[in-house]
Amino acid sequence: MSLTEVKNEDVKTGRKRKGNNNDTKVLTKKSKKEKEELVEKLGLKGKKTIEVKKTIRIPVHYDVTKNKMDILNNLTARITYGIRLISEVVYDLVKDVEGTDEELQFLKLNVIEEIVYNTDIVEKTGLQSTYIQQCINKVIFSYKSYRDLHKKWEGKIDKAEDRFDSCRDDKELEKAEKWLGKLKKREPSKPDFRYKTPCRLDWRTGNVVKWDEGKLSKLWIKISTLEKGKTICIPLSSSQYHLNQLKDVVVDDFEIIKGGNSRKKKNKEKYYVHISITKVVERKKISSVGGIDQGLNKSIAAVLIGLDGKDLTFPREEQLLDSAKVELLEKYDDVVSSLQEAEKWDKLRSLRDKRENVSTYHDWCLARKVADFTEGSYVAIGNSKFIQTQFRGNEMPTLRKRIGKRSYSRQRKFIELKRSEMGYRTELRDEYGTS
Repeated sequence: MSLTEVKNEDVKTGRKRKGNNNDTKVLTKKSKKEKEELVEKLGLKGKKTIEVKKTIRIPVHYDVTKNKMDILNNLTARITYGIRLISEVVYDLVKDVEGTDEELQFLKLNVIEEIVYNTDIVEKTGLQSTYIQQCINKVIFSYKSYRDLHKKWEGKIDKAEDRFDSCRDDKELEKAEKWLGKLKKREPSKPDFRYKTPCRLDWRTGNVVKWDEGKLSKLWIKISTLEKGKTICIPLSSSQYHLNQLKDVVVDDFEIIKGGNSRKKKNKEKYYVHISITKVVERKKISSVGGIDQGLNKSIAAVLIGLDGKDLTFPREEQLLDSAKVELLEKYDDVVSSLQEAEKWDKLRSLRDKRENVSTYHDWCLARKVADFTEGSYVAIGNSKFIQTQFRGNEMPTLRKRIGKRSYSRQRKFIELKRSEMGYRTELRDEYGTS
């Protein structure tokens, strides 16, 4: 991948200068050619490859100046205001054809952009044209996501109504009526942009810059401000892990998010940069195929069958338990219960995310074990939707409690990601009708 080089002074002041310096590099992708150059650099040209897409979350450096924070606050507020105004235009545009195929004809950048420029949105927000386009893309993506979710919800409602109509006795009728009532309360709502909402920034409005000789930080973002021709460079609180993840990758774009995903009060005012990267990995040959099943008594059960019948090392079977994770989660459940009884709210707030962090860590460990065991195999994982059919009032509280402690979807995503980084594909299969 060819990396545009800039001067060290550019990182500090944001000014454009001529010349080359090998210490500072702009990582953000400018064209599709950069991915081709990365493939050639890694020696993968002509070979089968797998593209692994990841998002790296890095906080903005705590020592950033007040002037830069004020500029960042103002910029993110204007972007949110622009997204909100554009969303109102989109809702008025599609309200007459909502839910039809004609709706997609209006959800296009060129159509909405022409309408936006005929309004006073640009004057109200003070955003340049590239920021306006990125705000439009955010609204289109959000509305399409809402449209897909609403179609899935409508399909579930139709099935629940059919089930209600085909009930044979009062007990089945009561259950079906409860489930239908639960589903109707879960209707997806339209995107709401009341709070600060980020949009994806590409090379036109911002860059991720790596500065090897930087003392404050080795990773910066360089973004355009509301003033024409003026940019600022903001340091990120990067670690060696972040720098390793950005080696031999293509940086697609990034988002500046206030508060990130943290629920802690002290972190809600912080900014985090979510960098989207694409890693190209050689697709390796497989010697076996296998299946993975997730359960309650055993977290993972994997079976591998060799492609060559003469190989005596197959079939292989592995059953992985999550006893350490379950014990820790039960321990924290007891601690939380005792603190709730004692009404020690400050201690409870400090433990708010502990259970989730423990669960996520053990899911990563489980994904690594599965990836190592299934190395050299093409694997399918059962994507069961049984958990989504459980609701209060189905007369199975014990089962609901056991299922609620499991994180099946996250485990599947982690396993798929780890295997992709090793060069193996993983298929997520719907279990319906497979046995």
